[in-house]
Amino acid sequence: MSKKLPNNKILFSADGSEFYLDESLRELPDKRLVCRGLWKQRRVIAKLFLDPRNASRHWAREKQGIDALQRAGVPTPELIYSGLAADGSPVLVSSYLPDADTALDIWARSSSLELKAALLSKLAEMVGRMHESGLVQEDQHLENFLAAENKIYAIDGDAIRIRNEGKPLGLKASSQNLALLFAQFPPNHEDLFEPAALNYARLRNISYLPLLARLKRDLPDVRRKRRRKYIQKCTRTCSEFVRSQKAGRTAVFRRDAQGETLSRLLNDPQTFMQSGKCLKNGKTSTVVRVQDNGVDWVVKRYNIKGLRHAFLRYFRPTRAWTSWQNSHRLKISGIATPRAVAVLEKRFGPLRSTGYYVCDFVAGRHAKDVFQDDAVPDTVKALLAEKFVLLFGLFCKLKISHGDCKATNFIFKDNELWVLDLDSMRECSFSLPFKRLFLKDRQRFLFNWQGLPDLQRWFDEHLP
Repeated sequence: MSKKLPNNKILFSADGSEFYLDESLRELPDKRLVCRGLWKQRRVIAKLFLDPRNASRHWAREKQGIDALQRAGVPTPELIYSGLAADGSPVLVSSYLPDADTALDIWARSSSLELKAALLSKLAEMVGRMHESGLVQEDQHLENFLAAENKIYAIDGDAIRIRNEGKPLGLKASSQNLALLFAQFPPNHEDLFEPAALNYARLRNISYLPLLARLKRDLPDVRRKRRRKYIQKCTRTCSEFVRSQKAGRTAVFRRDAQGETLSRLLNDPQTFMQSGKCLKNGKTSTVVRVQDNGVDWVVKRYNIKGLRHAFLRYFRPTRAWTSWQNSHRLKISGIATPRAVAVLEKRFGPLRSTGYYVCDFVAGRHAKDVFQDDAVPDTVKALLAEKFVLLFGLFCKLKISHGDCKATNFIFKDNELWVLDLDSMRECSFSLPFKRLFLKDRQRFLFNWQGLPDLQRWFDEHLP
């Protein structure tokens, strides 16, 4: 088998049968490929392990996890072939679930809290069945659960760990792993967690109150670890991102953004910016909007003001790099911010100079414009005000300080509040430094509304 799958066909060495590739579903170049196709007149999913050093180990771990799920009676697509391709590469073939949706798709589609609560309870029950059998799913992101024919299926056997097969997990291990499931959901939906935990406790016939108390202790720590893991992931090559290093520059970009436009930007960002519309041309940063070949991006260049400034910045990540990481900090926390596309730093060995941050353009209105516009209905203004209260509540819960709460750094689009300008944002590990930073954020935010004293008073009364 070639990694490029010539003629969209793979020969399985065990019986000489052929798999015909229909669609690539997920690819990590030179490591793994998940694809849909036809095998023996049957629609199936094939997972191919391509890494010559680690393929056998990952194949064995995936198969072991799937077998453990099946022994525990946890719904998972049937494993119908496990063996080698003609070139010796390990492969697993599972049954295809027609019309299956990921739990992430269902969550995004759910228009009511009742539907979201029902999904969360079903997932908690599935995790409970794993725990009763001594199994732990260590990668509980919502795309690792499929829904088909009114049933939830677990996939990705590679992430299944057998702690003590056939024997129930204890409270500590159960709570930590259930907290990992709840951490996949935005913090502003915590009201849904208690009924889901109750269903979990009923299924396992365990005491609910000790579980709930333990969950409340574990969840903040699990969330923090999950955020930091994702922020580390966004700086290296993986299924979602590509890291590229050449002489004089380091870049990370979204794998799905690859194309001629991105190549031009990375190869010559200065010329690329000249083709756009200037939105800001300041001493510390230059911002342009570039519409090209179907993309609509904002490119922000963080300028070096002089020799002293260059020296001070040489030994720290650029503000572009900070914005890139903070964008993903907000994304995984369920806080709306324009999608980060790429980050580029000019480097001389370990020394860093100019940085470029690229994100999607979001066509919304600045929050202050919305509040000052007499044509905007009071109901819309009230909704926006409540969105700010929720946002600052999330910042408190996650110990995140924005660092520059000017009104122009918040835009309103499609009844959603979006956060911009992330280069001063930071997450605190301890409460005391966070409280000091949050107080500054709060005061700066209230300062925006001096010309609207009633609104300023309302915010002062309702913000955390």
